Amino acid sequence: MRTLLLSVIGTVVLFGVWGVAHGRGGQAGGPAAQQASTAPRDKAAYFANADIQATWKDLEARQVINKRVLEGGAYSINVRIVKEGDAPLVHASSADVWVTMEGTATAITGGQLVDGKKRPNVDDEAGSAIRGGVEQALKPGDVLYIPAGVPHGFKDVKGFRAFLIRFDTK
Repeated sequence: MRTLLLSVIGTVVLFGVWGVAHGRGGQAGGPAAQQASTAPRDKAAYFANADIQATWKDLEARQVINKRVLEGGAYSINVRIVKEGDAPLVHASSADVWVTMEGTATAITGGQLVDGKKRPNVDDEAGSAIRGGVEQALKPGDVLYIPAGVPHGFKDVKGFRAFLIRFDTK
């Protein structure tokens, strides 16, 4: 029940950020030009759609797949591009909420991570594949929740862009 509650809260927060971003214009010097902001404790955070779009273009130009736009310690909000061939992962103590914004991909979740190796300084383990996972097609507007300890990866990636909220669960 706690996991479900945390996923619902994370999704509501993300949709709130997305809704505000899509309801107003951009600001000069937005997230594409800045480091991740520390999550405020006394006010709402705003991410203009124009800034998010500029961030995605900047990431593509630099061949970078992720930009953290908000750092909250136990949680973060990231603008993420998934590429075909990205290594599947499993997080030991954090969960992911993916909100698909553009493109399509097939998520592979569950099963067993093949050739898993712990990555330094993070709670991730990366592998070469997932054996026995469940496949789910993703398109814009779809939300994918991945609990801690569940392997996940993507295939058939075509222009897949998403907001990724990661939060500690332990």
